[in-house]
Formats: sequence, C-alpha cells, structure tokens
Amino acid sequence: MRNLREVAETGTAFLSTLVAGMSLTLPINFAWTSESSALQLNMMSYNLPRSIAAGVIIALIVAVFATTVNHGLAAWGSALFGIAITFVNHVMGRHIGPSTSLSTLNFIDAIGAGILIGGTAAAILHTRLQVFGWTLGALCSIVLGAALPGPHGETRATDSGLPVYSPASDTPPMWLIVVTLFAIAVGTFVNRHRTGIERRTFELPMAPILAGTLFVGVTLFGNEWLGRHEAGLLQIGLAVAATIAAGLVATALLPRRDGTLALSAIALAAVGAALIPTHIPSWSAIPLIAAIGAGILLGFRHPAPLIGMIALCAVALAGAETTAYIHTPLHTAAFATALAALTGFSFSSAAPRYNPSRVLGLAIVFMPSVVASLRDRAEHSDYRTVTVQDGRWSYGPIPAPDTSTPYWTALAITVGCLLGLLALRRWRSPTIPATGQALADR
Repeated sequence: MRNLREVAETGTAFLSTLVAGMSLTLPINFAWTSESSALQLNMMSYNLPRSIAAGVIIALIVAVFATTVNHGLAAWGSALFGIAITFVNHVMGRHIGPSTSLSTLNFIDAIGAGILIGGTAAAILHTRLQVFGWTLGALCSIVLGAALPGPHGETRATDSGLPVYSPASDTPPMWLIVVTLFAIAVGTFVNRHRTGIERRTFELPMAPILAGTLFVGVTLFGNEWLGRHEAGLLQIGLAVAATIAAGLVATALLPRRDGTLALSAIALAAVGAALIPTHIPSWSAIPLIAAIGAGILLGFRHPAPLIGMIALCAVALAGAETTAYIHTPLHTAAFATALAALTGFSFSSAAPRYNPSRVLGLAIVFMPSVVASLRDRAEHSDYRTVTVQDGRWSYGPIPAPDTSTPYWTALAITVGCLLGLLALRRWRSPTIPATGQALADR
C-alpha cells in the first residue's frame, strides 16, 4: 500500500510541476489570442519575466510556510488552491474576448503556478522517487516550451497574399490542468490528517525566501538594464558580477551545503540561455526528456555536483568555439542533449536538506538569465508583435543573431559559480540527509 501511494504521489508531483512550469515559462494562450491587439500581445511579452519573478517568489513563500506548519492539509491544500486558481483562470479565459488584458491573465496564471510548486514541494518530496517525478516534470516543462513555443499557430495566406494567423490552442492544455486538479484533490483528501511531512530546519526558515528574492530581483534588474543599454564589455561585466555576487549571497543564506543546487541552477540557466535555440523540432522533446531522466538517475546514483559544474564550463566553451555551426542540426542536437543530461544530473547531484531549497533551484532555472538579454538584442532593434518562422507564428523578439558573446558570458558566470561551489565545499559541512525523507536510503 505504501509503494502504491508513493507511485501515485510521484505521478502527481510530475503533473503538478509540468503544469506549473508551463504556466510560468510560457505566455498564457487561448484560441482567441491571435485576435488580440498588438498592444496586448506586446505587453504580454514584455511583462512575462515579471510574471515569472512573482510566481517563483510566491512558490518560495508557500514552500517555506507550508513546511513550517508541518501538516499535510496545509501543504496539499496549498497545492490544491494553486491548481484551482489555474483552472478557474483558464475556464474564464476561454469565455472572454480579445479585449481582455492578457498580461493580467498571465500574472494570475503565474500566481497559481507558484502556489502549486511551493505546495507540492512541501507535500510530496519525501523519497527519491517523488523527487524524481517532481524534478522531471519541472524540467520537462522547459523542454516543451522550446519544442512547442506558445502561443503559436499555423500561418496561411489570403487571396491577396496577406498572411493570416490561425487560432492557437490553450497553453497549458485544459485537459492537463483538469487531470492535475483531480490528482491533487485526491491527494489532499488522503493526506488531510497527515503530520510531520518534513523535519524542521534549525536555521532561519525565511532563508530561501530572502535568497530567492535577492537573486530574482538582481536577475530581473540585470535583464531590463541590459535591454535598455548598449551591451558593451563594461555593461556585460557588471551584469555578470552582479549575478555571481547575488548567487554567492543567496548560497550563504541557505543551510549547510543547500547552496550547491542554487549555484548549479545559476550556471545551468546561463548556459541554457546561450545554447537553447529559438525553436527545436517537436519530435526532439522525447529524447531530450529521456536525457533529463537519465541524468537525474545518474545523479542519484553517483552524485558529483562539482563534475557537473566543470562539464557545464566545457559545454559553454565548446559553444563559444563552434558559433559558426550554430544552425546545423548536429550542433543543435549535440548541445541540447548534453544540456538536458547535465540539467538532470546537476539537480539530483545536489541533495538539499531543506525542500524549499529545491524550490529555489527551480526558481533560478525558470527565471530568464541575463544571458538571454544578449541573445534577444544584439544587432536587432526590430521587435515585432508577430514573428513567423517555419510556417508558425509566435509573438516576441525575432531570433537572435550568430554571436559568441552569450557563450562567453555564460562561461564567465559558470566559472564564478564553480569557484563559489569550491568555497562552499571548503567552508560548509556536508548535508545531513533528513530521517523523515529517506532520500539517501532509496
């Protein structure tokens, strides 16, 4: 019975973070999105990083306080409230018109996603299997975001030759939200009397909130600052220094070696922002998800966060040296697969003693790195509402140019994180696994 319950909660964890990740990282989308005004679409695209920032901070707050309450109803109830917000938001969104503010709907979606992530982190993460499902779902949402960019739709031409953008589907899909809502409702009912969901931490319970708010704030400011100024060597250097400094301070706030995951996530976000292409083929999502899963299992079996960080440095360096081949299928496949495997490996290698620290790792990965600003701006001042590529439309900036600057910037951030990890391992004692979680025993 215990094994069946563990498997069921693992599936719930996977669905929850998959839906929450898609709600955070992808703009909300309905069948009528293509009929919205250019102002609505541009405001939606512009405010997306701020919505993500609000969502991940809410996730940290919910995770910390649900863990502190240490009762199943508080944790599962929070997750149920989060998915209910997402469900109601999408039901209402499907029955209103293009005059509605997409930015507001997207912000509500981000709030629901944040509550969902924080609630499930406190409610479900007790064993390695459950951590596997929770982590895989969150990372899969990023892969699906690259393979199925949204909102998107097929383009067709009228008799006069003008392009018409056909309606796109809901993002995330409504059926996926309903299935997740049902799974969490069942989990809430079953665990409504459960106590002692996680061992209390002896350090400051608010530490993950402070660490996340600091890093998210610095990252958001750095992105907007680079977007408004010419990205010269000085400006990039300041952004890199601020990112590394914020990461080190956030690491110092976390208990023992929990900061290992934060540093790994900062490096992953930087390298991923440089490597991930504007769009990958839809069929590639399956092998990339398999690579993530294999990386997670390998990290559980042979945890080595230092090796993962060194490998990220190597990948960033290789990307900088092979910029001329950036659009070749072999280049895209090789780097996407390597990054997927390293992401899974890094998340499972760093085993925090405090579950809200895992939420902080996801928060950092979900936030657009300052490297993304370099990809989106260089040599392209034309930002259009609708971009058409390979017969599909999406709104936002046009594809990034061929330049090695993002790769070198990602390498600098990763090297800084590597040095921070070495210092953390020297100054902090190893993480002691929680007895209630049994993560080291399974």
